[in-house]
Amino acid sequence: MPKIIDVELTRLRVAKAAGKAIAGKGISTVTMIDIANAAGVTTGMITHYFEGKADIIAAALRVLFLNMERKIAHLLEKGETDLATLLGAAIPTSKSQCEDSVIWVNFWGVIATDPEFHNLNAGLHREGKKIYDRVIWTAWPVSEEWSTDVFETAVRSIVTFLFGLSAGGVTHRAVWTTSVQRSQLELHLRMVRYWARQQALMSCGWELDSNNSVHVSMEGLELGSPRRRTSSYSAVCPSSLFLSSFTTVCHG
Repeated sequence: MPKIIDVELTRLRVAKAAGKAIAGKGISTVTMIDIANAAGVTTGMITHYFEGKADIIAAALRVLFLNMERKIAHLLEKGETDLATLLGAAIPTSKSQCEDSVIWVNFWGVIATDPEFHNLNAGLHREGKKIYDRVIWTAWPVSEEWSTDVFETAVRSIVTFLFGLSAGGVTHRAVWTTSVQRSQLELHLRMVRYWARQQALMSCGWELDSNNSVHVSMEGLELGSPRRRTSSYSAVCPSSLFLSSFTTVCHG
């Protein structure tokens, strides 16, 4: 009787092995043989389950999303609601998360010059954003009342900052220690939430003077808390301290 193979389990095993191989050799130099050796399978088996190298790398990166979601879910089950603590699952504050971040940094290093990986990144970015959206809504219930523009700008700023922490945490570990990463993340989140609060006040007719004192304008004042009302804002959300060239590319 032929052996029954669980396709998804096999793909997952190869994807995890691919991640380890990428972390060790880098995306540009890792080969199918390297991945096959790491997974303990033949290259023929890999090509049977994956369309090519890009497909394997995409699967490996999706494993990182699963790792992050699993950590966040565990924290939520324990009753954790602090956003900085929940998002700590996305930055290199532990050995396993450092390994995951190394894979991401490797990937970001090639997407600017490789059209195939650039297109792959766009899809992965959309998948990852859904995770961040859910976490922010859960930790900051008030964000449900922000306009679409405000929420999207806040998420973009937070995600960009997380990318920067990931890069710093794996390239300058002596400087970007766990405590430094955490304190900087907390500071950035406070700035983003403060900015979003200002936008919410202004959208309801409140005006801020140069001292950030609030004044209400009755013109256009609406009762209730509009959910996801789309508006345009001229104010700019605090930018990430790490808003470098490659993090900008990662938002492509």
